Amino acid sequence: MDTQNTPIHIRLWHRDFWLLALANLVLSTVVYMQLSTLANAISADGGDGLSNVAQGAIVGVYGLGIFILGPYCHYLVQRFPRKRVCQFAIVAMALISVLMHFVTAKLASYPLFITGVVGMFWFGAFFGLAQMVLSSTLVIDVTESTQRTEANYASAWFRRFGIAIGPILTILCPVHCIIEPVCIYFYIAALVLLFFVHIPFKTPDDDTRVFGLDRFLMSQGFVLTITLLPITVILGMSASMAFHNVVFFYQLALGFVIAFLAEKFVFANADLESEFVSGAFLIIAALLLYLTRSGMPMVEHLSPCLIGIGSGLIGSRMLLFFIKLAHHCQRGTAQSSFFLSWEFGFAIGLFLTGWLVDYKLLDTIGLVLAIAAILVYHFFTHPWYMRHKSR
Repeated sequence: MDTQNTPIHIRLWHRDFWLLALANLVLSTVVYMQLSTLANAISADGGDGLSNVAQGAIVGVYGLGIFILGPYCHYLVQRFPRKRVCQFAIVAMALISVLMHFVTAKLASYPLFITGVVGMFWFGAFFGLAQMVLSSTLVIDVTESTQRTEANYASAWFRRFGIAIGPILTILCPVHCIIEPVCIYFYIAALVLLFFVHIPFKTPDDDTRVFGLDRFLMSQGFVLTITLLPITVILGMSASMAFHNVVFFYQLALGFVIAFLAEKFVFANADLESEFVSGAFLIIAALLLYLTRSGMPMVEHLSPCLIGIGSGLIGSRMLLFFIKLAHHCQRGTAQSSFFLSWEFGFAIGLFLTGWLVDYKLLDTIGLVLAIAAILVYHFFTHPWYMRHKSR
């Protein structure tokens, strides 16, 4: 289990797994469509009387909401049909999205701030529930025990590509078309894909508690979370600064593709530290280019690609670390912990961009975070992980 990647098994890619992977991609895509649309809408016309902090809070507060329903996830999937729980969460997200569309169009100043924060908080709550059920329960239910690491790895890549695809669709579609009908179509597509998935029957546990950490947070993963957060904060800041720039997200997607291929062909037999260290150095290089050569056409294409490669490599490596750190029967909890760490860092990046605005300052903060991440990983996290991993 110390290899850099996992082998590809054809049997994993059966009908139900394909449907879940595509549902994961669709759900991730629509979430990042919503975030980019909302960020652009509230920043237009001076933010409708909102301060920079308030604008950042509205967009980033979903990163707090993703935690709120997590303690109830295990109870819900034991008490109710697990596929239905995921579909209910997606329907709730769609309804909140429609509400947010009218909020940004009709309200301004303080009413916009209150409604926006409450709406996006609960949007994040139901997004967190949907993702935890989908990635931590449904994907595991439809795969054999020997293929679950590979299934988690593949599913995470589908979700990761949504970060680039969502904003691209937002930029290419007129703003007034994003909610009606494009986003609604994506929610419907996710529901339909889940409808056709066959989930094996599971006998509910007799002693299921309403509130618990199972399928939510893995306490021993805190060190990995702290190490991953700086990288996802940088990704969130970089994406937020470019929500109007389609070239950035084309190149980010290209970077993800290169990272995926590199894991299979370049890092397959490399030292275990190499992915994180290489990814962090690529992100540092991208931020240095932004700080010293911003505006050059080559930089506008190369830097987002480097960020995509770096965050893709680090994200995949840290997911496998979470899984290998988990104790028996904690695979779903490890997957949820990784998801929460990733999205929370991304949300912090969105908030910082809305608050600070100054691109050069944000790139400087990102550079400091990347350097800190590589030092913490090399001198503390990696040795700690090697002492505490379970498999």
